[in-house]
Amino acid sequence: MISKDFLNLKKKHIIDLKSLLDAYSKNKEKIMKLSSGSGNLDEILGGGLHTGNIYLIFGASKTGKTQFCHQMCVQSIKNKKAVYYLDLENTFRAERISQLGTYRGLNPDIILKDILVSKIMSNSMLLLSLKSIERNIIENKPFLLIVDTINNYFRRDQGDLNISFQKARDIFLRALQMLSIITIRHDIITILTAQIRSNFLQDPIIRESPVGNQYLNHYISEYLYLRRVNNEINSAHIINSQYLPEKKSYYKIAPAGLVDP
Repeated sequence: MISKDFLNLKKKHIIDLKSLLDAYSKNKEKIMKLSSGSGNLDEILGGGLHTGNIYLIFGASKTGKTQFCHQMCVQSIKNKKAVYYLDLENTFRAERISQLGTYRGLNPDIILKDILVSKIMSNSMLLLSLKSIERNIIENKPFLLIVDTINNYFRRDQGDLNISFQKARDIFLRALQMLSIITIRHDIITILTAQIRSNFLQDPIIRESPVGNQYLNHYISEYLYLRRVNNEINSAHIINSQYLPEKKSYYKIAPAGLVDP
């Protein structure tokens, strides 16, 4: 286990584990699952996504990370639950949400009313949005919180000569801490997507890793690695799970979303 001294973390970045464990104990009896809409994905996810968990979705471009987020929005609305969607890369597409809803027999206008979208332009704005969510979450009663892409500005800030590495890291850690507290305290499902860097080992099983994974690893419940197999089929691989066995399954990206091949 990596100590806080090794990472040079400040006290404000250390989560109060006792308060989170108390919150988890209160919520564990009412854990709910949200189906992904794909039988294959649900199988490796233990029946679906579980409340109280943070899921990190990562993989190369065009493997369906944002498609997965859009699909989970529709799945949540299908269960009459609201969604918070924090868009850090301008990838949210209302027309895609409408299309996915139509395939599932839902009214597109109703779906979009229950998805609260915020365009995030910096990590500082991300922190402000998370504080706002924490204040308003009881009123809106969301089931799902999505951040697409969690490390977008952390990666950009690392290359900014006007921002120190320590400042960039501290803001990133504060965001992760707030996400963890919100997820457990309010018993919701949180989905994060991540930009990746290549793994240059020879013939690796995992070809990419999330940028900032040395920090993400302390907050993520489940990693879902998406990888292109061929022009039609992709694989989804559960790794580094706290609760589930490492397992792989397959899906394809279709007009109806991520579906079994």
